[in-house]
Amino acid sequence: MRADQPRAAEGLADLKSLPERSGDRDELRQRLQRLPPGHPSSPLEADGTPRPPEPGLACRVPSDAGENRDADRQPLTDAEHAEHVSEVRARLDKARADGLVTKLQHTTDSDHEQWSEDRMSMHDAIIAELYGAAREVPCERRAILAGGLPGAGKTTVLERHAGIDRSQYLTINPDEIKNEIAKRDMIPDVEGLSPMEASDLVHEESSHIAKRLARRAMREGKNVVWDITMSSRESTYERISSLREFGYSRVEGIFVDIPVDVGIRRSDTRHREGHDSYCAGQGQGGRFVPAEVIAAQEDPDWGSRNHRTFEQIKPHLDAWLHCDNSVDGRHPLLVDSDGREEDQR
Repeated sequence: MRADQPRAAEGLADLKSLPERSGDRDELRQRLQRLPPGHPSSPLEADGTPRPPEPGLACRVPSDAGENRDADRQPLTDAEHAEHVSEVRARLDKARADGLVTKLQHTTDSDHEQWSEDRMSMHDAIIAELYGAAREVPCERRAILAGGLPGAGKTTVLERHAGIDRSQYLTINPDEIKNEIAKRDMIPDVEGLSPMEASDLVHEESSHIAKRLARRAMREGKNVVWDITMSSRESTYERISSLREFGYSRVEGIFVDIPVDVGIRRSDTRHREGHDSYCAGQGQGGRFVPAEVIAAQEDPDWGSRNHRTFEQIKPHLDAWLHCDNSVDGRHPLLVDSDGREEDQR
């Protein structure tokens, strides 16, 4: 095990204090009432008096903001952010229990594989827009798989340090598709959450759209960058196999390595910054990735399951690049490569 791995647990919230999934509103209310007074999610203040009703989305407004309240909303303090994260967890759990996951809401078969006609039309519009924006991308049957934990900085490495002209590739990224879904008001409205905080409810839907976009690109041989985490060897290898079946003669891989604790910290920072911007009237909010989801990727030998997957699929790639981006403010470091001369300046 690497020496820095035990620190991964430091970024985790106390999982025992998190609300469990509930099947109905009464059970959730009862659990909240059992919390000690003063707890961020308790309905009681520390002195036992009832808390006033919540105003909705957690955004701090200066007392002297006057009529320009929206423009003057202030970033949350550390304590306010921690309280908001706790609330995001509880509200997402309740939304899932209420059946607000779009794969359940907008499919017509018992296996939840067939999307409704209205929803498919929306998918078609997203795919048409993303594909149309890449109309100048050549069809040379070249592909790049970019992997790494959330917060690894794959986009930064691809754009600035890997010697890749992004204009020559169509990027397929389910997280970017979540933004497109949010722009079209397709994410269920959850009181107190920004659209991207509720985007886990469209997780399966965004993956479905990404796969459809990829199939269209592969049929025409368009150059693609497939931005994935590489958390699963099976799904990563399946993507390589699909590319080969469609005649892609050049499939490369780029893995951006960071420790699990760094991924937890950066993901929380991105969520917080996105939320602050949303409160100031900009964007769709920050995507919330639970710390335990990232921590579950820890691997005793490779640091992360993602890194293990990369090592396993390297023999199936025509070229690959492995870099370390674990230090904030420092250029990514080349760890190893095969078949590609990289610009690491």
